[in-house]
Amino acid sequence: MTAGTPDLDQLRRLLFGKDYDDLLALKEQFENSHQYSTSVASIISEALTLRSRQDDSLSVALGPMVEQTLNRSIQNEPKRIADVLYPVMGPAIRKSIQQALNEALENINQLLEQSFSLRAWRWRFDAWRTGQSYARIALLRTLVYQVEQVFLIHRDTGLLLHHIVAEKAISKDPEIVSGMLTAIQDFIKDSFAVDGNDTLDTLKLGELTVLVEYGPHAITALVVRGNVPGELHGLLVETSETIHQQYARKLKQFNGDAASFAELDPLLRNCLKSQQQAHKQRSPWLAYALLAGISGALAWGTYQYYQHQTQLAVQKAASEQAQQAAIQTLQTQLEQQKADTAAAQVSLQNLLSQQQQQAEEQARLAVANAQTITHLSHAIEVAQYPFELAQADVDFNHPLLAQLVKNILALQQAASRNNQTLQVMIIGNTDDSGTENINQRLAHERAHNMHDALIRSGVPAALLAAYDANQPGLPATAKKNERGVSYMVRLY
Repeated sequence: MTAGTPDLDQLRRLLFGKDYDDLLALKEQFENSHQYSTSVASIISEALTLRSRQDDSLSVALGPMVEQTLNRSIQNEPKRIADVLYPVMGPAIRKSIQQALNEALENINQLLEQSFSLRAWRWRFDAWRTGQSYARIALLRTLVYQVEQVFLIHRDTGLLLHHIVAEKAISKDPEIVSGMLTAIQDFIKDSFAVDGNDTLDTLKLGELTVLVEYGPHAITALVVRGNVPGELHGLLVETSETIHQQYARKLKQFNGDAASFAELDPLLRNCLKSQQQAHKQRSPWLAYALLAGISGALAWGTYQYYQHQTQLAVQKAASEQAQQAAIQTLQTQLEQQKADTAAAQVSLQNLLSQQQQQAEEQARLAVANAQTITHLSHAIEVAQYPFELAQADVDFNHPLLAQLVKNILALQQAASRNNQTLQVMIIGNTDDSGTENINQRLAHERAHNMHDALIRSGVPAALLAAYDANQPGLPATAKKNERGVSYMVRLY
């Protein structure tokens, strides 16, 4: 029965049963990938929508891919990205400028009001009396509350992980404050009958209140001046929970280096909340004067309205040109920064290559210098000068003496390059042909005559030391039964 016949097909159906059709469908789907892709494409949008409703795993998985794609697009086509963002950047820049102008006008108004009122002069007197700045006195008098400092402390070690200070606040030594909070908590537990899980959550001193939140691995504390609102407690708890969620591993593996927690600065700076006293209503006559001034300004503004329209159009066109110029400047700066980075990398690579070559050259010179020292030391120690029988005179013109002087001076230079000090010991020797007294005197004279001859030939005296072979303390190798002198080289 051949393959593909009805009988064979019926046999297969008997063997596999009702699953035979499913197997054929899977085989066809596997062999035809285009149909499989089409079937998946028809449901992929619904699958993504359903998964996004269940949890945030899809956003977490796609986040790095989208970020990498956007980064590559900006690098490849920055002008196109700038053109796309232009309709958004223009209104944003104008809104920022308008907000800055409004804040400037408000600050000027407050400055004028605080400079000429009776209350302002009273604040200046308090500043002079207490020795504090006028700005700080004005802030304290109009302040409802302000979070001046934020501390993040490692719970197990008590070390300060990060510290934030508000503008115009005074902070002396945050490490001492973090240690104080830990010490106070330990003192309360040791001195009073409290539950082991109870913690210090509030500490008040005059106008200052310290709010403390103990987490599993870190302590978060807020230093508040003024009346503490209830929402600060919730903000402190939320901040502590966020820190433990995002940095739990770093807190568990903390080894004393707090540099890695600098990235918490934006999160902790969000806790620097403050509230000023509501501005009191002024006398009605001030409102009337203001209304009269506004009426006069409106009358004059109506007269000048049409003339200003042209100027406004010109200013608008100039502003748009300035925006385009700013975008072009930013693009140019970005390209220049890329070029500078590439040049710096090339310079760094060249510097590393030069350093490697210098190190190799120094190593080669050190090896060669060590070989030179070994060779010269051996040449000096095996050098011999032939003395006549029962004679101790040295011929200053003898070639062996000249070669010995040359070797000693060369060895001194090699030892100096190796930061070593050279000393050559000259040991006088005799044969056994004379009496003991004669031999001892003869050995002494030979050593000292050779010592003087070397000095007269140019060898520094500090490098030489003369001994006779019978002197106590010399090694046995120096006591030779020969008519001459021997040499021992020492490097220190």
